[in-house]
Amino acid sequence: MRRILCAAVFLAVSVGFLAIPAGADLSTPPGTTLSFDYSDNVNPASASNGEFNIIVDVIPAHTSGVVRIVAVAPIAADEPNLVCAYQTISYSQVECAFNFTSSGVWIIHAFYATSSKDVVSQSAVASLRVGP
Repeated sequence: MRRILCAAVFLAVSVGFLAIPAGADLSTPPGTTLSFDYSDNVNPASASNGEFNIIVDVIPAHTSGVVRIVAVAPIAADEPNLVCAYQTISYSQVECAFNFTSSGVWIIHAFYATSSKDVVSQSAVASLRVGP
C-alpha cells in the first residue's frame, strides 16, 4: 500500500500541484487535483498590468464540478480581491480573465467543489508577478 501511495504522490507532483486538504485520509487514492496552466513553465508566472487569463487544469480528466478563482492583491496596493465566480469545468479546465491594475505579487487561489452549493474539497495556490 505504501508503494502505491508513494507512486501516486510522485505522479501527482510530476504533473502539477498536489492539493490534499489537511487531515485527508491518505489510505485512499488521491482525488481531484488542481494545477495552474502557464504557457511558459521555465520562468515564474508573470503578467503586465491589464487583462490576463488564468487557466486551472482539473485532474483527472473528465472531472465534473466547479472552480472559483480568487486573485489577492499585493498588500501595498490596498485594493480588493478580484473574484471569478464558480465556473463549470469544461474539458478539464476553467479559465478566468482578470484585469490587474496594480504591480506586485498577486496570490492566486483556485477552489474546487462538486457544485457551487457544496463545500470546497480541493484548493491550489500560486503567485503571479504583475509588472507595469
